[in-house]
Amino acid sequence: MPNSKDDKDELDFTSNPYFGDINSDILDIHEEPIEDVQEEYVQGQIAEKVEKLAEDTVRELANESLPPFPANYQMYFERLLEKEDAILKQKIQAVIDLQTISEDRIIAFERSVKDSFKNIKKILELVAALYKNIQVTQGISDKYSKELAKIDNKLVFNNTMQIFLKDLSQMKVQADEQLLQIKSIYQSTAQMINNVNNNTIYDPKFGVYNKRYFISLIEKERELIGELKHETTILTLGLAKNITADLKDRAMTLVLLKSIARLLLKTSRRSDILAYIGDGIFAMGLKNSDLSSAKKAAERLAEAAKTTNVFSDGKDIVLHIAIGISRVIPSKSAENILQSSLSALNSALEESVDFKVYAQDEI
Repeated sequence: MPNSKDDKDELDFTSNPYFGDINSDILDIHEEPIEDVQEEYVQGQIAEKVEKLAEDTVRELANESLPPFPANYQMYFERLLEKEDAILKQKIQAVIDLQTISEDRIIAFERSVKDSFKNIKKILELVAALYKNIQVTQGISDKYSKELAKIDNKLVFNNTMQIFLKDLSQMKVQADEQLLQIKSIYQSTAQMINNVNNNTIYDPKFGVYNKRYFISLIEKERELIGELKHETTILTLGLAKNITADLKDRAMTLVLLKSIARLLLKTSRRSDILAYIGDGIFAMGLKNSDLSSAKKAAERLAEAAKTTNVFSDGKDIVLHIAIGISRVIPSKSAENILQSSLSALNSALEESVDFKVYAQDEI
């Protein structure tokens, strides 16, 4: 099976005969790094502190006769957290930040989109002004061509030609300035569009996360496990070989992959992380699930797939998938964790079994 890769469409502006090669740097939107905090709390102690805060929060809500809705819980939890010492607050807030999407990232993303539209409007206005200048230039040329045709005197002809060329030069200066403005805004917009493309989180074909965002979420989960000491596993899923061997129609392959996406969306929990990572492979992050739970989830998914039939060109295809399982381990990078799951998926495909666990994770 070919190695998975994160396909992305590159914007190509080099084919424009006027602007030529415009090298636009990608303006990455980064989340603010979490400041290092003095290691006063040993690993595992943060979880105990959070558990105590949770109990106190529920008690406070009960005392105030307030239902423990998320908004009420968050408000009282934050009030109690403010009473703790600074280092503990920073440690707990760092863990909370790992579980949430940065609002700064969303704001920067939306601002980039709005600025792109503003730039496009400016380009259109400049193009309209440039078009008017071309029309004026055409009118000047027509006017002088008629006058020059009537002149017999060489001196008068030369003087008229000099005035004509001066008028054309002025129009050229205006046109050059407008073209430089268009080029500058064009390059800025190219940067913004590249930025939008490089910061998307969903795969448009399947309605799940893309590989880039999946990796970032697993990276956060890896850090969370280091603090809270829970277990999380990753599943990677693809069509079994007995199906792919008979598939020659690309459109039919897409139909089957969309069927897998619908199956995952239908059977997953709200906390599960679903993504398409390319090459016909999906990934699923199972938060707070150990290997035993992951195996049961894999069994359910494999059985659910076998009860899914896809009809095309008179054929009735039973959806058959293979699954690879790996653990999220704090000492490994998110990329390596994903590769471990893909290795297990390859083994499942080769052995024609429903699922396999990455060998080193079962030791």
